[in-house]
This record gives sequence, C-alpha cells and structure tokens, in this order.
Amino acid sequence: MQSIKQTVIAALQTLITDPLHDESKIALFFAPDYQQRVDGKQLDYNGFVRHMKAIKSHTKQMSISIKSVVSENDTVFTHHYVNVEKNQEEKSKFEVFACFTLSSEKIIRCEELTRMITGPSEDSDLGSKS
Repeated sequence: MQSIKQTVIAALQTLITDPLHDESKIALFFAPDYQQRVDGKQLDYNGFVRHMKAIKSHTKQMSISIKSVVSENDTVFTHHYVNVEKNQEEKSKFEVFACFTLSSEKIIRCEELTRMITGPSEDSDLGSKS
C-alpha cells in the first residue's frame, strides 16, 4: 500500500507526463465523486476528464518538477512546476499550488492555484481549460 503522498506524486507524474489521454489512468487515482476547484472554477470528475482530454489534444509533451510535498492525515499539499510543449512547438511553464484530499486510497478533492510563469497569453487558462 502506498502512502497518500506517494499516491499523489504517482498521479501527477502519470497524468502529466503521459502524452496520451487515457481515462483508465485517471480512474486509477481519482474517485468517481472527485471535485476540483482550480483558479476559481469548479470541476467534477467528468469535467476533470474533459479538462485532461483538452490539454492532451493541445500538447505534445509535458513534464513536472515537484518542489515540495507535505502530507498530514488525509491531505497532501504540493508545490510543483509544469513545463508544457504544445503541438505547434510553443512552450509554457506553470507554477502550481495544490491541496489534495484522499479517501480509500483515491483522490476525492483538489483545491488548486495555477500561475503561468512563461508562455503565450492564450495558455494562461491551461490549468482549467476544458
């Protein structure tokens, strides 16, 4: 059994670095009643799946660099960076602060703030695009 910290790290690495959209990988880590609030926008599980599909359709590859991870009880906080290369070779970099809540080894909630550090202005909503 993984720790909740390991579960969140594995989810981030799997979903961000895989260039293909694969809903079965989302289901490995996220509960069907998952809720996400990102930059003031609310997403449920299906909205999150659409969000990941939209991102994967616009990107060639993404990488993640985790600066810090802290866990306590059922909560994991991450501070990480995501580098994005879009299909047209444009590049963006984002800083992400996320607070995950887990239950029964699945992520049930995420409260996230995403800030674009570099990149074209049309990418500024990539953290919540669907």
